[in-house]
Amino acid sequence: MHRSAKILSPVDYPNFPEFDGMDLSRVDAGLILAIQKLRTASGVSMIPSPASGAWARLSGSKRSRHYARGRLSDAGDLFPARGRILDVWLQAVQMPCFGGIGIYTDTNGPDGKPWPMIHLDLRENRVLWGRDTVEGEQTYEYFPDGRFWRIVKKCIGE
Repeated sequence: MHRSAKILSPVDYPNFPEFDGMDLSRVDAGLILAIQKLRTASGVSMIPSPASGAWARLSGSKRSRHYARGRLSDAGDLFPARGRILDVWLQAVQMPCFGGIGIYTDTNGPDGKPWPMIHLDLRENRVLWGRDTVEGEQTYEYFPDGRFWRIVKKCIGE
């Protein structure tokens, strides 16, 4: 693991001027480089979440991929261009570097208005999940009740 703050070349994240001024010293560089590849492959602009803890947390669950006490965070949250979250999700699931991929349809974007968000992390084993205010709580792709796929379907009409 390498700290993202060590990425100096603008070639590594030229499409993320939003990272300017953000403290990435507790974020794995591999995550930033993987997100850049995703952004390039999908052709969709994305805004890194400015929320506290979206890139590194020093408290909370040690199982969280965002947790960065004694290790680097390998998780981040992004807001794809409005109406394009499904495009980004479909591209992300094709990229083996992303182990954790979550869709949140109950979030507000940097502008304070409702805006779907995607969570990406570098865990080894693939896990897909979603969260929606209608469905209530986080649900996983492997749950047999179909809630996850209703959240994905909701993104089609976003």
